[in-house]
Amino acid sequence: MIQIFLTTLPIYLMIVFGYVAVRSGYLGQGHIGALAQFALKICLPALIVFAVAMPHGEGGLNPSFFLAYMGGSVITLLLGYAAMRLFLRQAAPDSWILALGMANSNSGFLGFPIASLIFGPQGAVVFAMTMTVENAVIIPLVQILTGVSGSNERKLGAVLREALGRIIANPLLIAVALALVWRATGLSMGVPVERAVTALAMAAAPVALFVIGGTVASMSVSGHWRRVSAVSIGKLVVHPLLVAALLFTIPGVPADLIPVGILFAAVPMLTIYPILAAPFGLREVCSTALIVATGLSVVTVTGVLVLLNVL
Repeated sequence: MIQIFLTTLPIYLMIVFGYVAVRSGYLGQGHIGALAQFALKICLPALIVFAVAMPHGEGGLNPSFFLAYMGGSVITLLLGYAAMRLFLRQAAPDSWILALGMANSNSGFLGFPIASLIFGPQGAVVFAMTMTVENAVIIPLVQILTGVSGSNERKLGAVLREALGRIIANPLLIAVALALVWRATGLSMGVPVERAVTALAMAAAPVALFVIGGTVASMSVSGHWRRVSAVSIGKLVVHPLLVAALLFTIPGVPADLIPVGILFAAVPMLTIYPILAAPFGLREVCSTALIVATGLSVVTVTGVLVLLNVL
């Protein structure tokens, strides 16, 4: 366990560096916002192209893996919603938002950096699939469900058009589509282009980790510990367990991708979670859940890696 902890320690130190840089005033929150946009719109799309379209790639999306990871995430979302409604008596829209924190991982800013360090190129391949599930299925599904379950219910058609628009405009999903098309053509990008794409892809991990630390530094810890505890347990325990169960039981999932998928499910929720929760008055609750889950993940992710016996 000590060996695994020391292996992952540099990852969490990068988060600490980002936190200290912003908390001390050395960098402003505006700088973190710019770095986040650079990671989201430049580095992570380049990473997807690097993983899927370039010659070393493992080959596109694996349907069985995709189905297993999506199934585990959707089941987590539904169980989280039910728990919030039945046990914590939350309103329906609030319950969907809180359940989102349990079912959607921070694949780009935390999952990939850890997976690339532990699993190498397979981390980038799985990243392309988990990111597709999160951005094309889970987030749009929650947006639709909150839109139609609110007190001021919106028409389903308007909600669907808004969700579809977000999917179409998502730079990560655009990168997946273009990478798959490019791979299908069998064309080479040329050495200069491949080197540029590789350089940008390699910048994704450190920039993303630094952004997490800087983002957390600007958040405040509130109360609401019952909801925070439920969301954190759902994300760090329930989600990886359900994803693992389906990865092991659905036929056709490559054995070498199973531990990578479990790792992605085990990391905390996406960094923009509090932003998505803000319109529902849940920003403080979700910010606290993000801080708590990120802190606890030092222990839980290490524990997952020990159980997977990856080293």
